[in-house]
Amino acid sequence: MRRWLNRAGLILLGLGLVYGSVAAQNLSGLLVPERTLSEHVEMLRPGIGIVRPGAVDGPVPAIIFFHGCGGERPMHLAHAEAIAEAGFAAIIVDSFEPRGIGRFAAMTQVCSALRLWGQERTADVFAALEIARETDGIDAERLVLAGWSHGGWTLLDAMSFAGEGVRPPSLTDGETGFDGVTRIVAIYPYCGFPARASGRIGPGLPPVEMILAERDRVAPRGDCERLARQAVAAGADITFDVWEGVTHAFDDTDAPALDPRMTYDAEAAARLRARFIEILRETQD
Repeated sequence: MRRWLNRAGLILLGLGLVYGSVAAQNLSGLLVPERTLSEHVEMLRPGIGIVRPGAVDGPVPAIIFFHGCGGERPMHLAHAEAIAEAGFAAIIVDSFEPRGIGRFAAMTQVCSALRLWGQERTADVFAALEIARETDGIDAERLVLAGWSHGGWTLLDAMSFAGEGVRPPSLTDGETGFDGVTRIVAIYPYCGFPARASGRIGPGLPPVEMILAERDRVAPRGDCERLARQAVAAGADITFDVWEGVTHAFDDTDAPALDPRMTYDAEAAARLRARFIEILRETQD
């Protein structure tokens, strides 16, 4: 028995050393590929999907989606189609397909923070904004950003870089501001370590709305509540709303059936969809 315990201890120690090494390299930027903004735009472009409304006059407001660590899910398209029916556009950003990250790698590497931290993925935010601004039929002055879980982490980290006036480690040049962005929505975002946004979001940035799940055991809402309070104290326009009775991934129709931490809630999913449309209508006022 002692021999097996010793072996288990060595295995855990080894895993800890591997994770510690990866974490150190991510924090230092050593594992982060560097590109110009134009290069990043072209890298990301194959992962861009645009859902447009029917015949409309002139460019329309658009919302840009950033998925969670599990990758693009069916609910993103469902949200996008409802938004298009309401007369707006939705841009779905798949951060994984252009990087060759499949579902298994996403769940085992990205969700475990071994790969593609939010601070690296922030380059996708600025690249997606460039793509939106150059797309016919999209109103570049009325853009909304929405990120789920890892995508929320990514958006908040992007704000922290912009607030500090520095580029993310994966970009060597280019515009890293939020011109044309009227609101940022973070849906059950991850705000704990190694996210960098806490204490680094201040004035001069778009307003942020956090939608937190009361029963979230994947991305504890307390971390985001603290982040929001710190940001407000620093002069940021940021609010959070705790949705009662729901879990992480409450709008994911394909939430794992045997994982009680993530339960689909049709009513909450419809409420989120309605909130997106309401926010887009507010851009027209």
